[in-house]
Amino acid sequence: MKFQYTVRLKRPHPVFGNLEWIFKMALRDARKNYSRLLLFASALITGVAAMVAIGALNEALQNDLDRNARELLGSDLAANSGRKFDPAALQLFDSIQVPQSRSADMASMVLFQRSGQSRLIKLNAIEKGFPYYGEVETVPDDTWNSIQNGGEALLDEPLAVQYEISKGDTIKLGKKSFRVAGYVRKFPGGSGILQTFTPSVYIGYADLDSTGLVQFGSRIGYHRYFKETENIKAAELEQQLKTAAKKFEFSTETVESRKENLGEAFRSVYRFFSMLGFVALILGCLGVASSVSIYAKEKKAQVAVLRCLGAGGWQAFFIYLTQILFVGLIATIAGTGIGILLQQAVPQLFADFIPGDVQFSLGWKSALQGLLTGTLVSVLFAALPLISVRFVPPLAVLRSETGNVRSFSKSRLLLWLLALAFPLLVAVRQTGSWWKGLGFAVGLALALMVLWLTAEGLLWLVRKFFPSRASFAFRYALSGLYRPGNQTRLLMVTIGLGTFVLSTLNVVQGSLLGQVEFTGAGSRSNTILFDIQSSQRAGVEELIKSNSMPVNQLVPIVTCRLAAVKNRTVDELRRDSTVRIPEWALTREYRVTWRDSLKSGEELLSGKIQHMEHGKKDSVFVTISDSFQETLRVKIGDSLLFDVQGLPVRAVISGVRKVDWPKDPPNFIFVFPGGVIQDAPQIWVAATRIPDEQTATGFQRRLLEDFPNVSLIDLRLILSTVNSIFEKVELVVRFLAMFSILTGLIVLAGAVLNSRYARMTEYVLLRTIGAGSKLIVSITLLEYAWLGLFASLTGMILSLAGGWALCTFFLEVKFAPDYLSLGSMILLLTGMTVLIGWWNSRSVMDAPPLTVLRREN
Repeated sequence: MKFQYTVRLKRPHPVFGNLEWIFKMALRDARKNYSRLLLFASALITGVAAMVAIGALNEALQNDLDRNARELLGSDLAANSGRKFDPAALQLFDSIQVPQSRSADMASMVLFQRSGQSRLIKLNAIEKGFPYYGEVETVPDDTWNSIQNGGEALLDEPLAVQYEISKGDTIKLGKKSFRVAGYVRKFPGGSGILQTFTPSVYIGYADLDSTGLVQFGSRIGYHRYFKETENIKAAELEQQLKTAAKKFEFSTETVESRKENLGEAFRSVYRFFSMLGFVALILGCLGVASSVSIYAKEKKAQVAVLRCLGAGGWQAFFIYLTQILFVGLIATIAGTGIGILLQQAVPQLFADFIPGDVQFSLGWKSALQGLLTGTLVSVLFAALPLISVRFVPPLAVLRSETGNVRSFSKSRLLLWLLALAFPLLVAVRQTGSWWKGLGFAVGLALALMVLWLTAEGLLWLVRKFFPSRASFAFRYALSGLYRPGNQTRLLMVTIGLGTFVLSTLNVVQGSLLGQVEFTGAGSRSNTILFDIQSSQRAGVEELIKSNSMPVNQLVPIVTCRLAAVKNRTVDELRRDSTVRIPEWALTREYRVTWRDSLKSGEELLSGKIQHMEHGKKDSVFVTISDSFQETLRVKIGDSLLFDVQGLPVRAVISGVRKVDWPKDPPNFIFVFPGGVIQDAPQIWVAATRIPDEQTATGFQRRLLEDFPNVSLIDLRLILSTVNSIFEKVELVVRFLAMFSILTGLIVLAGAVLNSRYARMTEYVLLRTIGAGSKLIVSITLLEYAWLGLFASLTGMILSLAGGWALCTFFLEVKFAPDYLSLGSMILLLTGMTVLIGWWNSRSVMDAPPLTVLRREN
């Protein structure tokens, strides 16, 4: 009997081929290259870690806003006014049968009587009952209600620590002394960054009048807080006060509006931090693509052998894509884990920017987003350079110079489209808006393009002015920047982008601090005294002179409001929806002065200075600042009607002034001519210069004793406060910008290892023609020194341009960068680049010639 066997061979898939064989080949090849594959993925780890950590921060903030929204306001509804509530409004408040509390706040001086020191603070006078939601954390515990007994005060913790104030010490506010009952560690809705700039002192509401601080011209904020009941809900309360708010010129604030305002503020900060994390991710994409590109070129010979053995182009592609995919998964998981660990540092890092105690739980949403994003990056940005192995011909085994015969294919075009769409989709996801996401992605693309062009310009200058007469090591190291596959431009962009972020912050910080120092330089004023009553004017002036200090300015101030603009009443303008004047500009209280000339910080842009036509008392011509001219949308010749404390005063705009606001304060939006408003109730502001701390202590003590209602702004204190705030902001920005620099350095390490055999051949040839180890080491160190120098210079040049634009057009301050600090940053980054380059090149520099010969054979 004959048996007939039929053998059916399983035909391989036309694209994937034999999957088992692909996995075996990928594993076999990866065993020899696992360290390099892990290094490729290190660039991905930093971007994923940054995204997860920042996403977790936003997630925690939003959850805390939802969970503790009422605590942020302390009540269900608040009515706020910049002056005392109208009696009719107070009558309306009293008619609402719900729990209510009052508070008032103002800027004032506090005198610490034990040390004799003084400080400008925010005085909060609060009635019993508030806050209705949230707890006030005090030291000692349960001392919040003690201020309602009268004669006792609580201080913000930073203020108490700074001036070494203990329980039982005495402070003086205005005419009255208070015993310190303790300090406030946490207040609902409070923020550490605000406490640094304007620390608060808390007293009972009933004690406010006894301080003597409430006088004509004092700027006080009045608040009435309401708590809903079972019968009257917050929505009903808001509806009752909505109509009265417009009529009696006060504003209302609800839990939702406070939450929305704070949420928007947090979203703005989050978008900024997300931008830095997004930049780190994109640099990680570039690092992955760059590293895999060199890896693919080195695999060209192996692919050619596989093609000779019958493997298809797609099979070769999937062998190496499988390697990258698995290593990318490991890197993504590692990056997500690092991001979760970094999340634990967030409460300490961002503590000064977050009101209250935010609970930071594990951000699963951010972790899943990081895992998905990292996987997509590892596949997409590795597949793009790997696609070239599809077109390696078998002939490349015999002719190494044979290139890829196809430079265009549908698969390559598809990958390019996906690679371009990826940053846009991530940006849209981060910002929550298509338009904002598009702007974000386009802005980043433009920034990278400018960095790339700057790098190209620096390299062009090197070629143009190449130091041909320098030493051999110097010239050889410089020419190494043009070595094929050296990725000089990519490294200059990645390291330069992180440098740009850090340097721009440094430039802006130096300019702002320099502006404050400049304001008080020479004989210019560094101290402002305000809320001086007319009866105190002569006494304050005499006190200044008795301390051998100059009276740089003694300026009268009259408060008024706008009643009409261009013959249209304010009420008409507010009701007209086509009017583009902001409501706050129409309803705010203006502080104006009078004089018949310009001062040092002013320049007349057009028209004439403020004046009155001779013999015509009803023809009043005022000048307006250029910035507010645009806000009110007025021009020279337009009429304005002022309500000067009940007296109508019609005026015409005669000129527009450019005002240098920080220079020689105080400065004003409107300036009247003399002879118009002198008889109106007024307060005075004085400006002087205190030469030293000893004089400042004695002068401020006498000022508080003789004129307790007068407040003082020490510009030197503002300088130190701004500096401390910038240090905190700088810590956060440096932390996030280091992701970008770290990514660039990882790309550098990957580039060095990927080109190690090319460098090995080069160094062996140098030895062959007589070069010693010392010369080779010198060449290596110099090359990386050039690379680090040019990379940091790329970011530095852009930071100077960006910092100048920010200072000139946005912040409107004098551009004054700290070149010494910028120079030290260049040296630091150059040193880091040299160290990493040398560390990864050690084995190459000492490689014996036989290693190269064996590899070539």
